[in-house]
Amino acid sequence: MSIERFNEQIRSAFATLEQRVNGSANGPLHGSRRAAMDAFSKQGIPTIRHEEWKYTNVLPLLAADLKPSTEPAGDSIDASAIGVLPNVDAWRLVLINGFLQPTMSVLPTGPEITIAPITDELLAANGRVSALFGAITPANAHPFVAVNTALTQHAMLIHVHGVLDKPLHVVCVGDARHGDVLHTPRVFVLADPMARATIVESHHTIGDHQSLDVTVVELSAEAQSALRYIKIVNDVDHASHIGSMAAIVARDARATCATIVTGGRLVRNDLAVRLTEPGAEGYLYGVSVLDGTSIADNHTVVDHIAPHCHSEELYKGVYDGKSIGVFNGKIFVREDAQKTTAYQSNHALLLSEGAQINAKPQLEIWADDVKCSHGATTGQLDDDALFYLRARGVSEAEARTLLTHAFAAEVLDHLDDDAVRGHLVALVDEALA
Repeated sequence: MSIERFNEQIRSAFATLEQRVNGSANGPLHGSRRAAMDAFSKQGIPTIRHEEWKYTNVLPLLAADLKPSTEPAGDSIDASAIGVLPNVDAWRLVLINGFLQPTMSVLPTGPEITIAPITDELLAANGRVSALFGAITPANAHPFVAVNTALTQHAMLIHVHGVLDKPLHVVCVGDARHGDVLHTPRVFVLADPMARATIVESHHTIGDHQSLDVTVVELSAEAQSALRYIKIVNDVDHASHIGSMAAIVARDARATCATIVTGGRLVRNDLAVRLTEPGAEGYLYGVSVLDGTSIADNHTVVDHIAPHCHSEELYKGVYDGKSIGVFNGKIFVREDAQKTTAYQSNHALLLSEGAQINAKPQLEIWADDVKCSHGATTGQLDDDALFYLRARGVSEAEARTLLTHAFAAEVLDHLDDDAVRGHLVALVDEALA
């Protein structure tokens, strides 16, 4: 069966990796890999019988002969084949099949940031990274997180010490030119107190074979820092993405996480934000524009642990053809999290009879002095608005385009970086066209 073959591919790749670590076999990194492999063996592949996966069937993905990438790409890749941010002045960190490509990357060299592969030596020298790496998103939280942790060899540290003067673009490329591939990019972002940074992560596939991108990102926003992390999945129809991102936000710090999905066979995004100290703020935004038979599944968790914290969440989706959208959003307000303000909103626009949306907003409150709300709506374009525009000489096609663009653009208006926002608007407009 496809599940057993996939499990065997993971076990084989792990055995190959274990033969290569040599003297590092007893180090903390490989210890975490072993623990993750055990966690994966216990959890197994989720099916639609699992509540968190009931609307997203991953089994068809496993029908491909996915081979985990255990070494860097052996031949060159044309730089024009990978995604860049046009008209955006940005640093660039390129990962191909999860491995750093120094010759294709353009990294900052100033004292405001450190970018380096995570090694046993780095963990020994940096106690903060050692304490948090692998703990913000533990391997037992998610079977695909376990796969990533067990197989990742080039996890990257982005340590922001000050104010980054321009965005950092993390480009994740799957090389599927020579066969079906599974790759596992891993990124850990640590923002020191008072630090500021915008990071854009994008996903791309080259080649005609199947690709499964299993990415894990961990964020730690220290006191009074501000992290803006924007994720873009605009991939080809034979590529799928299963990503997990988790953030912890300290006192008076702010984390903004935005997810834009405009392409890919199946895209699953798990995002968890924990507000751990008073004054912490979390902002979650997402927009999906899909056609054909694509699937976008967004699972979010905002966990208010400390008092006097604030969160806002706005997700929108535009679905055409036979595409499917899923939104499962949870807000937890713990007993000690008094004076919490938390707002969640999900809206979907269905442009065809074959499109679907499955929405499940959830709110659990154990504190009594809070202001919280959540809700979801699903519908089609407003007939009155269409009539209003057509009465003023706008064609029906153009009127539909204008209204659909306005619906999706509301999410992007919350992003402060003008150049990055302009790129995202153009990307959404292209998808809407």
